[in-house]
Amino acid sequence: MKKIQTVTTLAVAGAMSLGAAGAGASVAAASTKVSSVNNSAKCTKGSVDNLQIQREDTGQLSIDMGVDMSRHLSGVPWRVKAYDNGSLITKATVRTVSDGSFSITRLISPKAGSNHVVFYATNLRTGETCRLNGTV
Repeated sequence: MKKIQTVTTLAVAGAMSLGAAGAGASVAAASTKVSSVNNSAKCTKGSVDNLQIQREDTGQLSIDMGVDMSRHLSGVPWRVKAYDNGSLITKATVRTVSDGSFSITRLISPKAGSNHVVFYATNLRTGETCRLNGTV
């Protein structure tokens, strides 16, 4: 009876070490660089902001930022700022189109390591604020 128990224990220990090796492989796969991000969130007064970052075939990063207001009003001014690893990549005042939204796209050269992009937008009429970030 003890021999069977010993064999069972060895089999379980072997399976556990295989499982640990598999878990290590999944951790390594999880640390692979992210090539795109698509984040959306609600702003302070109900509008929805969106940030998309993706690596282009050229090696550049395409950054799309925008807001879709909860009310469809055109001509509403928004102040926009975006940073990549703390460096300003855009600062502008834009106006919404007829459906109450705006969108800005910027192509930038990636920095060494990760690129952490932070997008801010402020509605200059209502004071509503939006903030999103993403890392690739």
